[in-house]
Amino acid sequence: MSVKTISCDELIPGYKFPPATYELSASLVSKYLKAVDSAGDGFVPPLAITACAIAAMTKSFAPPSGAVVIHASQELEFFKLVPIGATIECHTRVAQKITRSKMSMLILEHEVFDEGKEKVQSGRATIALPA
Repeated sequence: MSVKTISCDELIPGYKFPPATYELSASLVSKYLKAVDSAGDGFVPPLAITACAIAAMTKSFAPPSGAVVIHASQELEFFKLVPIGATIECHTRVAQKITRSKMSMLILEHEVFDEGKEKVQSGRATIALPA
């Protein structure tokens, strides 16, 4: 199933990206741990979950051709450990959009839930991109 991509102009406060579901398989976690040169402890590293949430958003967002998108900041809150093999659901929305001259700043909020619909993570990220 293909995901509709949206343009920067469509990213207005309140816009909700399509929810995405991920199985946090041993293979996925192993690849993440190798990429960050870390050992595992039987649970999914919280930043691996964040990476899945960001990946979900980027699948439906098409920045302008040739544009550089800058990840300016992030704030994260972790609520519980997630075991390897669990399935999570990621929800991301545009909280704020600030446009000045030729630049836009997007403040995105995300929430991640486990199979029992318990919140495992939430956060905000600011990205800068051409207007």
